[in-house]
Amino acid sequence: MFFGDPYRFAIFVECIPDWNPPDTAFYNGFFYYSINGNFFPQDVRTATLCVDVNTLLDPAHALSTPSLNADVYAMPAPEAFNSLYSLTWPESRAEEEYPEGNNLYRAETENISESGVSVFAVSDGLMVRVLAAKTQRLVPKEQGDRYEWVAERKLTVAEACLPKSELSAILQRIQDYYSSLSR
Repeated sequence: MFFGDPYRFAIFVECIPDWNPPDTAFYNGFFYYSINGNFFPQDVRTATLCVDVNTLLDPAHALSTPSLNADVYAMPAPEAFNSLYSLTWPESRAEEEYPEGNNLYRAETENISESGVSVFAVSDGLMVRVLAAKTQRLVPKEQGDRYEWVAERKLTVAEACLPKSELSAILQRIQDYYSSLSR
């Protein structure tokens, strides 16, 4: 079921009863973001809805409580995405091999993140801007049967802007849908 407008911004959540053992609360199904008609993740993936929905509805999640940053909000999409990506995952430096990132803007869930997609949300106070791009892909290693993540060379950033009230309504409808699964 789509919550929102898939041609602007929507979240697709669907429990598939046949994928769930009896008397379980895991609720396997589908979980996708649609940003201007682009789906994230971009492939078919089974989501554990209790994980993705609870992550999404956590008050610390960037879509539940979008962080204010008017400067980044006003940047062109690629620049805004790169700025938020750098804040979240700063590069290692000689003086600090593992610098701590800022997760305030991270808007993906586990299902989306595990597909190599990064999603960010930033607010100007009234509106929320959602930016997403596939930043990594899984490729086979040259030798053996193992895989490794490699950075995407060229990012295609999808973006959507919507009022905070519209985003809140989408999240409330998802909460209602998810609550109905256990009845």
